[in-house]
Amino acid sequence: MSKTTPLKEWVRRISEEEMPVFAHTARSIATASKGLDTPVAELAHLILQDSSMTAKVLRLANSAYYNPSGRPVNTISRGILFLGFDVVRSIALTIAIIDPLIKGLQHEYVVREMARCFHAAVQAKAIAQARGASNNEEVFIAALLYRLGNMAFWCFPCGQANALDNAYQQWDQPEKAENAVLGFNLRQLTQGLNQEWHLSELLKSILTAKSTSPEREDLQQAFSLITAVEEGWGSIAAKRCCATIAELVNRSSDETWIMINKAAFEAVQVTREFGIETVGKHIPLPDKSIQDGHSTVDSEPRPQPDLQLQMGMLRELTAMLHEKADINAVISTVMEAVYRVLGMERTVIAFISPEDGHLRAKYMLGDQKDKLKRGFNFAVAEQSHDFITYVLNQKEGCWLNAKTRVQLEPLISDDMRQCLGVLEFFIMPIRINHKGRGVVYADCKYSGRSLTDADFQTFVHFSEHITIAFDLLAKSK
Repeated sequence: MSKTTPLKEWVRRISEEEMPVFAHTARSIATASKGLDTPVAELAHLILQDSSMTAKVLRLANSAYYNPSGRPVNTISRGILFLGFDVVRSIALTIAIIDPLIKGLQHEYVVREMARCFHAAVQAKAIAQARGASNNEEVFIAALLYRLGNMAFWCFPCGQANALDNAYQQWDQPEKAENAVLGFNLRQLTQGLNQEWHLSELLKSILTAKSTSPEREDLQQAFSLITAVEEGWGSIAAKRCCATIAELVNRSSDETWIMINKAAFEAVQVTREFGIETVGKHIPLPDKSIQDGHSTVDSEPRPQPDLQLQMGMLRELTAMLHEKADINAVISTVMEAVYRVLGMERTVIAFISPEDGHLRAKYMLGDQKDKLKRGFNFAVAEQSHDFITYVLNQKEGCWLNAKTRVQLEPLISDDMRQCLGVLEFFIMPIRINHKGRGVVYADCKYSGRSLTDADFQTFVHFSEHITIAFDLLAKSK
């Protein structure tokens, strides 16, 4: 198929050639009516027709997420009566959606899109519940299907995958890239498939209606949030999304932060319950301390604070200074100590370049190092009143947090705010010949873990060793 292939033909091909069984099953489950005299029997009959779906529905009906009380559910009818019609229909429809798409999981875009949809679905449901809405399961399904066109395309791209992948790199907006390659955007494909399969009236209204609705706001905020946390739970964007959601659900920022943190762990748990652990691994997780005891999941490996290492690393640094070790070895050891002992997720050591006077990252540990290295490049002028100049003129470390933000945030340039994308971090000047010539920087952007006074004191203690090493080097010369 090519760019000249119309949207209707893509909908027809996916429905009739790629996912015909799904189209029939999903349509039947989605249109199962609660208004009939025997809705339980109708839905049970639809599920029981498929032995594989029956087994999965029963397994999920007995899972910790859907059935925290642990009361056994041995029949579909019992499950519908115990969990509710909407919950079981939501489970069955989700199974019908993901089963044919799992075959396309070999493409990274499918995994990412499915992860985003599951995460957004659980977040949207949590937001709807906090609002006191009664149609939480409808919101869940609408969010899960919100990018159905994206998932279906990457499962069955019909030779257009490389072209669209390349176009994404060239265009500033995904929809422009999709229109350039396909002649339509994947949001329109979602609309077409939803309409063809009669999946969700709520999704139809959300995708087409110009007027706002509480459910549409739930979805929009959920997807804004999951996009923001892909940059890190401690990012500025994530904090702003939390504030917006807090206003929407009429809760405090702290209560809302706990709610959306728990929902992230629940989203990973849900993917496990549905047997797609690979998808769950692509959902970014916040600080583990937020989760409930019953929703424990393993996050992607992140550096965790290890205070047992602290004394050993300090002894090693002391020995290196005593032996007048190479300055680069001291710097690398300090960076490793901050990263491992404190569990800081991004650690940077930067120096002022003698060529142009810019402060540039030289050593880094953590995710997205290349991106951070490109952005960590700030002009330094002795007479300016910016944050970097302020730090370089200090003799002590600086902790940007809720207490110091009022005073220090106005000094932070737009370039620096965009590069770091976080509102809490440690930074310490490196002094050479009694002048600030570099910095040690560290944050926990990805998990959003709160930093403590003890963390800060340890950070300062380690960072001081670089300045001491330069002082010793100067004396030896």
